[in-house]
Amino acid sequence: MYGAPVGDTRVTAAAELYTAGKPVRLFNVHIISDGTAGVTTFYNGGAGGTAYIKVTGTINTGATTDFGINGKLFPSGCYVSPTANALSTLCSWIAEL
Repeated sequence: MYGAPVGDTRVTAAAELYTAGKPVRLFNVHIISDGTAGVTTFYNGGAGGTAYIKVTGTINTGATTDFGINGKLFPSGCYVSPTANALSTLCSWIAEL
């Protein structure tokens, strides 16, 4: 069930998307890369958790990945880990109740 808060969060270094351990639903991601395509990995359950999604950007530009109307659920929290070439990762998400 969808809840609040709802967020658009810009990530430039590895971090929790929301409160650690709390369920999060990710709807889309926009990655801006430098001269090499940046990669951002999304983990369920923190930095040591399971890698759920790996999104690759486009060289010298932005690339958007959409996960549809239902998004992707991270039941144990969403930890975002961009590579150095992913200059910015914008995540649209909502906390689950």
